[in-house]
This record gives sequence, C-alpha cells and structure tokens, in this order.
Amino acid sequence: MIRVDFHSDWGKFLETEMSVSGSPYDPSSSLEENTITYLNANRRIVPNRKRTVRESKELQIPPYHSADFLSLKKLMGDGGDLSPYLSRDIRKNRADKNDAMLNNWGFHHLHFSPSGARDVLFVRITETDIFVIQALPHGRHNPETWVDTELLRILHENWPDAAVGRVVGIHGESRMPTERIRLRSKNANFATTMPDGTVYVAPGGGVSSSGRCFLDVRDSAWTFRQLAFWQRAVEENETKLRSALDVPVAEELWLRMMKFGNDECLLYEQVRDKKIRLTAQQS
Repeated sequence: MIRVDFHSDWGKFLETEMSVSGSPYDPSSSLEENTITYLNANRRIVPNRKRTVRESKELQIPPYHSADFLSLKKLMGDGGDLSPYLSRDIRKNRADKNDAMLNNWGFHHLHFSPSGARDVLFVRITETDIFVIQALPHGRHNPETWVDTELLRILHENWPDAAVGRVVGIHGESRMPTERIRLRSKNANFATTMPDGTVYVAPGGGVSSSGRCFLDVRDSAWTFRQLAFWQRAVEENETKLRSALDVPVAEELWLRMMKFGNDECLLYEQVRDKKIRLTAQQS
C-alpha cells in the first residue's frame, strides 16, 4: 500500500509558512483560498536581495525627506529588509489584505521611515531592480494618489522595458480621478492611455470581482495542477519507488511532498529518513 496526500502536505506547509509571512492560515476557508492569500502576501513582502536602484527623471524628493531617502536608497541597493518601510498592513502582520495599487498597477509604496510620514515613495520592484517613480502624499489624505496615471506615464517613458501590461486593439478611456477611484473600489480593471498612444491594462496583473489579483488566482491553479500531477506520478510508479527506497511490498510506503515544480519534485520517506527526487520526462 502506498500512502500519499500532497494536498494535505501542502496544507501543513501553508499553516507553518503563512504565520511567518504575515498572513495567518484561516481554517474556515478552503485550501485554495488560503493558497491565494499566501501568494498575495508573498507578492507584498519584498525579499531581501541586492538590486540596482534607478531614479526617474521626474523624481522629486521633498527636502525634509532628503536624509531619509538617502538611507532608504542605500537599504534598497544593499538588499536590506524593507518590511518596516512597506504598507502598514504588513507591519501589523496583515500582509493577507489586498493592496489595490499593487494588484492593479504593480507598484509598491514605501514610507520614508519606519515611523511613517505624510509622503510615500512609489516604486516598481523586480528581482534585479527597483525603479523609483515619484514621491506623493499618502493616499489616506489624498485618495487620488492611488489612481494617479502620471505614475504609469513616468514608468512608461523612463523604463519602457520595465513597464508591463501593454495591450493593442483597444482604446484607453479618459477618466476623471473620481471615476478611477470608484472603479478601483468596485474591483474593476480599466485601460489607461499614455501620451504616445500606448495603452496599459492592469500592469500589476489585474483583479477579480473579489479584489484578488489574477496573478495569485493563476498561480494557485498552477499549484493544484502540479500537486495532482505529482501525486498521480507517485501512485503510478509505486513499484519503482519501493525499489529505489528499498521498501518491501508488505510495508506501507508513506511519501510526503517537500518541494515541487514543473520539472521535478522532492519527496520524503520518513520511516527510513530518505529523500528522493522525481523528474518529469520532457516530451
């Protein structure tokens, strides 16, 4: 008999990891919903990694933030911990909450100091770079900040290769800030046209009617497809796995999932304290 339940293994992983990432596991929600919450929190938290800091031509740092900006810029370049400078949700261990600007446009906002300030810095963060776009008043007092299309324009004109979400065949609509605020509050995606005619739709991935980012919904679906694929692969290759792990037929073979991806997964057989790596055959 072979014992394998990768859904359960994934659930146990989430229960542990989500408490670390600031998105507590909700036992009243489905495994799929908890997965989306976990992915959302991971997008909001910036991994510590050295990055090249690039400043837009339009960047204007208020003089009273000059010293704080220099310290923050060094921290960004050195790959230091940016968590104290991110959204207050994260500092309050609520990274599971939706960040509408990140979900829609792919922009993080950073406070100039851990204590917070009236102004925040809008940035686009990739694995290798941090594109510093502009400093604007915090949206709590200025709701138009969160839908300011000037931020998209600056990214588009300064670093066109870093701007994602271009579409062709549709026209962006000219909307007043109050309209954009209303649409975003209703979890509606809208197109934005640049001065050169380029149209962007949801460069951050876009949102569903629930406010969830489509990227997280997509990646959650991928996760469960992979779990199902590898579980079938294990069940169909029980004989080979027993031979590789030296587990006789009369003994239960219990395999736990450790890591998985498109091409391989890592399993653990706890009775003998052995690991085995499976590789998918390329067609």
